[in-house]
Amino acid sequence: MARQNNAPKRTATHDDDLLSLRNIRTGFAKKLQAVSLVFVFVIAASLITYFAAVPTGGPPGGGRASEIVAEVNGEPIQRDLFEETVQDRARERAMLSGDALASIGARAEVFREQVDQVLIAQAAGKEGIRLSDRDLDREIDKLVDQQVKQERERAAQGKQLTDQQFEMIIRNAMGKSVAEWREELKQNWETRKPLLRQALLQQKLMEKVANVPNPSDEELKRSYDLLTIRHILISTGNRTEEQARKRAEEILQKVRAGGDFAKLAKEFSDDPGSKQNGGSLGAIPRSQVATLFVPEFAKAVETLQPGQISDLVKTQFGFHIIRLDAVKPNVPADFDKKKAEYAKQYVDTMRNAKWQQYLMQLRRTAKIEVLDPELKAFQALEEWQKQAGKPEYAAGIARVIEAFEKATQEMPSADAMVVLGMLYQQQSEMPGLAESARKKARENAITAWQNALQRMESVQLRFMLADLYRKEKQNDLAIKQYQEISQIAWDRPDIHAQLKNIYKQMGRQDLVQKEMEWEKKYQERMKTERVPPPSSAQPAPARKP
Repeated sequence: MARQNNAPKRTATHDDDLLSLRNIRTGFAKKLQAVSLVFVFVIAASLITYFAAVPTGGPPGGGRASEIVAEVNGEPIQRDLFEETVQDRARERAMLSGDALASIGARAEVFREQVDQVLIAQAAGKEGIRLSDRDLDREIDKLVDQQVKQERERAAQGKQLTDQQFEMIIRNAMGKSVAEWREELKQNWETRKPLLRQALLQQKLMEKVANVPNPSDEELKRSYDLLTIRHILISTGNRTEEQARKRAEEILQKVRAGGDFAKLAKEFSDDPGSKQNGGSLGAIPRSQVATLFVPEFAKAVETLQPGQISDLVKTQFGFHIIRLDAVKPNVPADFDKKKAEYAKQYVDTMRNAKWQQYLMQLRRTAKIEVLDPELKAFQALEEWQKQAGKPEYAAGIARVIEAFEKATQEMPSADAMVVLGMLYQQQSEMPGLAESARKKARENAITAWQNALQRMESVQLRFMLADLYRKEKQNDLAIKQYQEISQIAWDRPDIHAQLKNIYKQMGRQDLVQKEMEWEKKYQERMKTERVPPPSSAQPAPARKP
């Protein structure tokens, strides 16, 4: 993580292709199974109840924050839609993972996505991209045509199927004509028009700002070159820009005077990810440079010849001194045979790089006012994590804890309480902390997680809480958590095996025996469920010895 935050590499982002038409159409094909001619229903009401979303709502006191969570260049993100999306995302994460703890961070993730959606819509407007209701209706007609076509192909199973035969199949399965079914599908899209509009705007904006022409053969071969790159970063994180520039200029003079680049990088670079390797970023395909690095850094690399050293390159991280060590041709052996495929990959890669750079610029220049207290806390957390490896990192955790304490007071939620507990636990492990302060931090973590468990149920969080109880020599309280886990995870042999090992470590043979009894009953139950009893009409065949 430190390397991502200090090196020229961009920090990881969420999937910006989330709203692409390709994904909508792929999702449409998946949803087709739900209305297929063979219906399979899975009842999951108990799971939904078990992993019910944390109650939310606007922060107390009313005002703007009760109606909106943030403003992006003056445009509001409405709270009601935001909270609904967060609940859906949290429930989805919890059900996929099997534990509600997986929902932590869903709020920050949804916020990033909705900020991007607003920025994309604003940018599309500035580029003169407009979408009428008629445009949306035409796209819906295309999507419905595709769904009907897929259903027809599925029903035909590779054989010829006449219109009359397909009509009969649909009537038998759905009790309506194909025309009526089509109209129903179109109506189903009405509530999803905003999503479709966003996808179309993004597609049209990408076509305008991230257009990449097909490469020539020479350009395509060159894109496979392996570039060996080194750099020295002088960070602006704990210096003024002028201080960082002056220090970088001094180091650049040493490099150009014949100084050993690798040694200077080890001595002076502020990038912990490459510092110990003499500033080496490894061998990187030329086509990946624009994807992996921020634009200023990537542009500087592209201008260098092997052995050449750049001037100072300013990025959001500070000032870089870059050296291109070597360029090694690496054209695939089957280039001529798969040239068209490789050309498409090249275009897709470069198009995505341009789009990511465009989005990054939109985010950098956007004026975002966050009103939601929990989102403010997550912003503070993100800023603090960028300080990893720097002297101010240890002291910065107190400010983040303060932000989450405030969030839990203004707008109590399990998410904020879980993260608050994690921060207190991390604080308890900070070097140089007095034992009394460590103990206090652990107690605060316990309180935060106890409060979180009043709002959510999580086996993993109970394990974390029990571990803290054990560190505090409160084994009785730890065992209460383990026993609660045993009741909750009634059909999870992996959890019960974990509990059995913990009880062994704690010397509680009586509880080990209980878990062994559970395992025995579970195995007997599984055996019964796997081998159904023989029918009374026909005896079961005798097994061979």
